[in-house]
Amino acid sequence: MNFVESIFNKIAKKVEAEVKVPCYSRSVEFVLMAAQKTPDFWMIVRYSGEPLVVVASIVRELENHGLIKFEGNKILLTKEGERILENLKIGFGNYLCKACLGKTVSWDLGEVTREFLNIVKDRPEAVKEYDQGYVNSETTLARIAFMDQRGDLRGKNLLILGDDDLVSIAAGLTGLPKHIAVVEIDERLTSFIKRVAEEYGFDVAVYTMDLRNPLPEELVGKFDTFQTDPPETLPALKLFIGRGIAALKGEKCAGYFGLTRIDASLDKWREFQKILVTEFKVVITDMIRDFNEYVNWGYIEEMRGWDLAPLKARPTGYWFTSTFYRIETLKGFKGFNEPMPGDIYYDEETASV
Repeated sequence: MNFVESIFNKIAKKVEAEVKVPCYSRSVEFVLMAAQKTPDFWMIVRYSGEPLVVVASIVRELENHGLIKFEGNKILLTKEGERILENLKIGFGNYLCKACLGKTVSWDLGEVTREFLNIVKDRPEAVKEYDQGYVNSETTLARIAFMDQRGDLRGKNLLILGDDDLVSIAAGLTGLPKHIAVVEIDERLTSFIKRVAEEYGFDVAVYTMDLRNPLPEELVGKFDTFQTDPPETLPALKLFIGRGIAALKGEKCAGYFGLTRIDASLDKWREFQKILVTEFKVVITDMIRDFNEYVNWGYIEEMRGWDLAPLKARPTGYWFTSTFYRIETLKGFKGFNEPMPGDIYYDEETASV
């Protein structure tokens, strides 16, 4: 082990002991590489692929070791930090497709796009109470395009579990699904979705309810496709995805959801993937990193991540992103529709609430 590896290992061990979230020597590398790519702390979180709680602690340790410096609202590499990256010959390449921006689909749906962009101008704002934070309009439309490309939209029964992203409206505007249902706890959103559906003449069944309660019987085993964007504690992931799977009508049906690297370490991903494969008995067919880009929500100064951030400056871009998952049911699949009382929003890795 050389001197630099020794420093990275030392930092990783100290960070893990401090934040109680797994941290690796490579985690330190990724944060240093991300700091070479951007001076914005929030974008460093995005590009590093590490949980925010880990990144914040690593940044402070890198500053203590003289590898980065703070200038105003910027995080900059020092000459020593630049020398280390140069000697190690590490960094991020940049080959992002300029047409799809990594999403693999185009989201220009013609008149649907124009109407949707007009509708969302009046959407309810995200609130902290329900861990809300909606994606940009391009992402919502890209989700519709992706589901349609995979044969999971046309003529299908579609269930949306939590819909601050307004996927039900985008899907309704296309006229492609056979039936759409929404389960949402926020009455502001359910009222908005109902009003838009009536105005534009498409049918959406809306249920205002807390998903910690079981789905009503008329929703269980009735859908071809579900989509959700859950909180990222393991109980919440099991709850939201389990409810979605319970709503599917049989084998070879599909579910879509997002999972970040910001509120969920890869160690948590592994535990959740075990639940998907061994408990729910479904298969992961697709994972597209940074597919979902979230609009910077108004309560950012109230969230835990703001307290952890080494610099108190608002993000300069879409820093909060998630990987888009597609799962598919196979023989013997099993959902989860039991009650789950109590808090589902917080664990050691939670930073966006």
